[in-house]
Amino acid sequence: SNSMRGLTNFISDIRSCPNKEVEKKRVDKELSHIRERFLKEASMKGYDRKKYVCKMLYIYMLGYNFDFGHMEAVNLLSSLKYSEKQIGYLACALLLQEDDDVSRLIINSIMKDLSSRNELWMTLALSIVANIGGREMAETLHGPIEKILTTSGAPMVRKRAALALLRLYRKFPDIISPEEWRDKVIAIVEDRENMGIVTATLSLLIGLISQN
Repeated sequence: SNSMRGLTNFISDIRSCPNKEVEKKRVDKELSHIRERFLKEASMKGYDRKKYVCKMLYIYMLGYNFDFGHMEAVNLLSSLKYSEKQIGYLACALLLQEDDDVSRLIINSIMKDLSSRNELWMTLALSIVANIGGREMAETLHGPIEKILTTSGAPMVRKRAALALLRLYRKFPDIISPEEWRDKVIAIVEDRENMGIVTATLSLLIGLISQN
């Protein structure tokens, strides 16, 4: 599509670089251009922000580092368009560490998406909890995630909730007390309504048992 032509052209430029030195020059030029755009356009359209964040992700996957643009990825999380929100979550998952200050900023966005009742948004939010899963995330989000798992809802969402909870429990067993919801989790396994949920929930139960 036209919207991502700039990205396609950039990837094409990179692929045609004869050596690493030329590639680095092209990457530096692009990063400089992106930084300038971010500084100049405070109220940038979501579509443009998504395009530049995609370029940054491609640059990151080539092995280059940069010290800006993280907030632009965070800003995409509040978009109402799935494609923009998805790129925002992907960028945050790749670029942020669990103890970053920026990671703390995304907790509100995650909370909002978890309580949105939009299955796709909830799935994105649960995936990043499983990916980053810092202490502050665990403290703030384990309650809502437990609720998603143990109340009826879309199998895809509940499956992700079980895996996110397992990740948090493994890292922070001092925060999460399974005594409160263990019986409900066992009931999910016994119910066998959806094998995807049952499998994910079994993984959670095995995790609880092995930690103890």
